[in-house]
Formats: sequence, C-alpha cells, structure tokens
Amino acid sequence: MLDKFLATLSILSLVAFMGVVAVYVNEPDLWIIIIIVLIMGIYDFFREIRRENQKKNETSDV
Repeated sequence: MLDKFLATLSILSLVAFMGVVAVYVNEPDLWIIIIIVLIMGIYDFFREIRRENQKKNETSDV
C-alpha cells in the first residue's frame, strides 16, 4: 500500500514540476516534450500498478 502511495506522489510531483517549467518557460517545443514525457510516465505508472495487481491475484489463486 505504501508503494502505491509513493508512486502516486511521485507522478503528481512530476506533473507539478513539468507544469511549473512549462508555464514559466512557455515554449511550444517544450510543451510537446513535456506532454510526451508525462504520457510515458503515466503509462508506465498504470502498467506497473496493473502488473502488481495481477501478481497478487495469481498468488492468491494458488
């Protein structure tokens, strides 16, 4: 449970940091890179959460 909390906190921190950078620098090319980085990070976050849930379900079935 703590690992999910810390993972969520880290994703929110990444989004907040990228938001601050995007607002203060305000370059269109940077916005594209920030969006790509956030999509990759959020995709990886949900993929890992789903993988952990599947592992827990497999071990409980045995």
